[in-house]
Amino acid sequence: MNLWQIIKREFRQMFVQDPKRVVYLFGASAIYILLFGLLYGTHVVNAVPTVVYDEDQTTLSRSLLQAFADSERYQIVAYVTSQEEMEKYLHSKQAFAAINIPSTFSHNAKLGLSTPVLLEINGTNLMIANTAMSAAQEIIQAFSNNMGSRLIQSTGQMPAQALHKAAPVALGLRVLHNATLSYLDFFVLGLAIAALQQGILLSVSASMIYEYQNMQELKDVSTFSVMVGKLLPYWLCGTLAFVMALIISSQAFHIPFNGPFASLLVLGTVFSFTITAFASLMAAYCKTEVTFTQFSLAYAVPGFVFSGYTWPQYTMDTISTVISYTFPITYVADTVRALMIAGHAPALQKNILILLIIGVILLALSTLVYINKRKHLSDSPENRQLSQF
Repeated sequence: MNLWQIIKREFRQMFVQDPKRVVYLFGASAIYILLFGLLYGTHVVNAVPTVVYDEDQTTLSRSLLQAFADSERYQIVAYVTSQEEMEKYLHSKQAFAAINIPSTFSHNAKLGLSTPVLLEINGTNLMIANTAMSAAQEIIQAFSNNMGSRLIQSTGQMPAQALHKAAPVALGLRVLHNATLSYLDFFVLGLAIAALQQGILLSVSASMIYEYQNMQELKDVSTFSVMVGKLLPYWLCGTLAFVMALIISSQAFHIPFNGPFASLLVLGTVFSFTITAFASLMAAYCKTEVTFTQFSLAYAVPGFVFSGYTWPQYTMDTISTVISYTFPITYVADTVRALMIAGHAPALQKNILILLIIGVILLALSTLVYINKRKHLSDSPENRQLSQF
């Protein structure tokens, strides 16, 4: 059996005899994109359920509450008359934020005195908490500037001068590449890459474990032909699945596609090669697909968490940083996001080179393990008896 015949044999196994391999390869990332694309379809967290305790009950306090009600970040669900009732809403999660306006709010504001407004947040969900805090700061700042301007105008100042005196420092904010701070753009690409990695791992392992269980079938074929013939189809299909994931992300969910396609293709090709080689090596030490599946599931979560995709590498301690460098996804996930959203990734060439080196080393080790297993097979008593006949 020559190289081309082995490749055809592998494609036949992939698409006909064991089609779950194709489902792993192309289905994992596509399903993740569809599921999480729908989940994060609103892009940001809006309409945070909010309870209000207005002790002041004045026109000024109601105007402040109207500013919160007009914000898309908040949805006022109840007005209460006591601190205990407000706390009850938070503890029961009927509301995730509470606004408490003190009874001296209007009186102190008219005198030009500082008046604290309490925003209490259920911090069990960081996304909700961060949204509520940042939006409240913007609303309070704008309201405070407006109040200060009115107080200064009452002394005879012109509106423009009054505003400059009330708020002498103005913050100019410009968010690059993800202006709306969309969670869809932030999360989905990384989850798709993690799912693609799992798909490649599971499909390649199924192929290699079958080969190790049936080594007699290709015992007369060169090691080079076996390794290339078996791994090349998964490498190519993994690369195609990578491209498909990017297209679905861009076309179905309108995630920006600002990076050069050639750069993304090279990165995806090298990543697919490295994970294919990694799966081939690990499959040699797993006797069954069930064992490998358990390993891949144990590998998946730490790999994604330590990749730096959600928690930046520069904030990790030394041990965590070293661990993160051992996962191939570290060199891909954040780079793909940067290319797609920003259009460039400063570490692109370095990451491609590192991935390529890792892939070559893993493939070499996998080949050596296969040669060693072949040698043990040929030296076994059963094979010696067969050779005598």
